[in-house]
Amino acid sequence: MNEFIFYSKEKLEFPLHESIDVTTKLPDKKTEHYFISNHPEIPADVFAPEIDWYRHHTQDDVAAQIASIKTLYDVRARAFEGAQHFDLSRPTGDRLLVISEEERRDLAAQLTEEGFTAIWLDPELILDVTGEIGDLRVSIRTFEEKDTLLTHQIIWFGAPEFALRQSGVYDAQVLGLDAALEQARAHREHYPYKNFLSYDATICQYHERLTNVCGKCEEVCPTTSILKIDAERHLSFNPVNCHGCGGCVSICPSGALDYTQMPMDTFETVSAYYRDRIPLILPEQVDLDSVDLALAPGVLPLMIPGQKFLSEVHLLTLLQQSGQPILFFSDVLSKGTGDAIAIVNEIFEHRYGKQAVYYCPDLPALEEAMAFAEPIPECRFGMETYGMKKRERFTHRLSHLVGEDDLSVIETGEHIHYGTVTVNADACTLCVACVGACSAGALTAHPEDNTLRLNASMCTDCGYCEYVCPEPDCITVHHDELHLEPNYFKQVVLAQDELFKCVECGKEFATVKAVEKIANMMAPRFGDDATRIRTLYCCPDCKPKLMLRDHLNTQTTGNSHG
Repeated sequence: MNEFIFYSKEKLEFPLHESIDVTTKLPDKKTEHYFISNHPEIPADVFAPEIDWYRHHTQDDVAAQIASIKTLYDVRARAFEGAQHFDLSRPTGDRLLVISEEERRDLAAQLTEEGFTAIWLDPELILDVTGEIGDLRVSIRTFEEKDTLLTHQIIWFGAPEFALRQSGVYDAQVLGLDAALEQARAHREHYPYKNFLSYDATICQYHERLTNVCGKCEEVCPTTSILKIDAERHLSFNPVNCHGCGGCVSICPSGALDYTQMPMDTFETVSAYYRDRIPLILPEQVDLDSVDLALAPGVLPLMIPGQKFLSEVHLLTLLQQSGQPILFFSDVLSKGTGDAIAIVNEIFEHRYGKQAVYYCPDLPALEEAMAFAEPIPECRFGMETYGMKKRERFTHRLSHLVGEDDLSVIETGEHIHYGTVTVNADACTLCVACVGACSAGALTAHPEDNTLRLNASMCTDCGYCEYVCPEPDCITVHHDELHLEPNYFKQVVLAQDELFKCVECGKEFATVKAVEKIANMMAPRFGDDATRIRTLYCCPDCKPKLMLRDHLNTQTTGNSHG
């Protein structure tokens, strides 16, 4: 038995690939189970509605349809196998609040009869809601001052935004009362959720920094699943409250956050299946039954699990793998993805004079995009970037696109930032504090030739190097600049110095500028004490020896330094 199954009430007019079982009868759910199916009633690990949707809407010829249907099965399989999320669950409980301006004691009584412990409250009493489903803490006004009411779930008629940031709060005016009740009943005993995010603190632009130069993930999070702990400069993650939208992933400058349902490595693997095909990106949240239009030849759907996680790296990877423009159909455009589309489109306009990504919020826009989209085979680049960090991937792919040409400068922002750094070489002592501060790897120290170097394409434009530099007017960050020229992708020397040799043993121990800086600061304080002044030019091993020798000589001769 094959892992793929295709069900159709009527016999297909053409054969499918031999790896796909084709049937006109629904299999027995008790005895048969498949990996990927095109029908929701077939027992399978993955239901892929885009397969039938493609078959019913495509204008591809028969040969292309046979190949494309096989591709859609393969894409789903690779995406499923490459996902890194796992299913989790937390216990909840039967306590339920009904909050509405209109008295709803009858609804609370009905829910109590069903097994809930339910009460009604007027929203005027509510001060705040925190926590998560199963552990919601509601601050309420009382006759004295305020009190905290613990509940497991809340049905709220006209819930404010601050309440909806917690899991377990259902707005009956938005969902409808029946749908809200269905949610509450389904989660009375336990709440299933996933870990949608992976996090690498070592490259995070917020983690344990001396000042706040990032935290964009918390800014765009629609819930309380990401919180900044400013006292420690740590990020706190609560997967129970996470909706899995992915908005934090698209806006993360360094790639410290990745989307576990489709990690970057998995996305790159999937992208390879779209060679010479026009990818039509469709979030799984899209109701395909409502997307009724003819697909132009060569257009192939790519279902993604979230609406907001696509970054400039995802888009450039898919473009270079396919050699075709991208169609993105969604009524939601995140801040990160919106900036990413703008950046990539400007790059392709400078390089090829063509639009690369078409954002389509509705069917008319999608139809227009399919009519105007032009192939871009000249952008194709098959290099594998598996395991690389976000900026490193983008550097490799963009440098290939730019080549040896100067395509001018792109301004970035407001949500995705690129920048570059200049250094006043006369002021720099090569203390390399900036190198230690740069978690993106843009600034590097090279002891082989005593240089400070910059790969500007790796810069996240955070400005932390400028903040930690001890020298005034030494480092300058030039914000929101993406240079499309070869040197932007190479290590460029920003400062260089010679090593100073210890005046006692001759060992090299620091740069000339660093020694001279300390000597100029300290020598006036030492007056005419020649020995102490000489120690300023000694290595750490010789400095105490010189001081001890001088002390012994002083005791022996009875002389002292004035």
